[in-house]
Amino acid sequence: MSFKSKLLEAAAKNKSWLCIGLDPDVSKLPKKSGFSPEAVLKFNRAVIEATSDLVCAYKPNSAFYECLGAKGWEILDQTIKSIPGHIPVIVDAKRGDIGNTAAMYAKSVFEGLNADAVTVNAYLGRDSIEPFVKYSDKGIFILCLTSNKSSADIQRQLLVMENPSEVSLMTPRARAKTFAEFFNNSTKKVYEHIAKLACEWNEYDNVGIVVGATAPEELAEIREIIGEDMPVLIPGVGAQGGDLEKSIELGSNSTGRMAVINIARGIIYAWTDESDIVPQIRRAAQSYKNRIADVVDKKAAFSH
Repeated sequence: MSFKSKLLEAAAKNKSWLCIGLDPDVSKLPKKSGFSPEAVLKFNRAVIEATSDLVCAYKPNSAFYECLGAKGWEILDQTIKSIPGHIPVIVDAKRGDIGNTAAMYAKSVFEGLNADAVTVNAYLGRDSIEPFVKYSDKGIFILCLTSNKSSADIQRQLLVMENPSEVSLMTPRARAKTFAEFFNNSTKKVYEHIAKLACEWNEYDNVGIVVGATAPEELAEIREIIGEDMPVLIPGVGAQGGDLEKSIELGSNSTGRMAVINIARGIIYAWTDESDIVPQIRRAAQSYKNRIADVVDKKAAFSH
């Protein structure tokens, strides 16, 4: 089964487009559980058990496991194995390197961890993405417009296109009155270029993109570029201040699907009473699921 089929089936089964980020910081674990790699695995399993009927996917960020040393990679592997088989797992590793190294990264995440999808960085170009894309039954989410504050340093910068579509607009006769039109046709922002490249690289229908919830207006623009069928992974809701409702409304397709809303801290750290952790985590996940479903249902009804 392809990653996209698995994602759609999980979303339909659980009536949910919620993805939970399994990003456990050892220092923030319940005091009674201790602060060890084994405690991380126990905590993750509790989160999964409490929420597996409420999600369309889980997204463990590899950094929270790699920092634990060799044992951490084992904990990541065991965490993935603890997730029910019908729910896709997106490893958030943001890999990006030259071709032969990228091939080893792809083998590590898809064969070693048996993950369903991975996040990648396209800065090195097509040959850094191809080894991942060639795993045609797996999913690849390319970073497009991220939710961190300094994303504008690169992602919002303008590119002058090598072959602008309207060179004729710069003839001496036309220059004075049409420069603005020429500028619009001959430049694009980096994130727009990445979105268009993602479409070009999507030969196996297994490519998606990552767009932060802190950029709702750009989400609509990017959705228009990529069309109806490409999934968008949307982090940044909650602790990073992204707007949940706008992210779904503008990031999903015309039927309200294909916007995977990732929440990590807002769910896994939703507890305040250590004697009642699991029910508090479930209530937080249920609340996010319901809020997402409300927007999805309204958009789907409107499309009909």
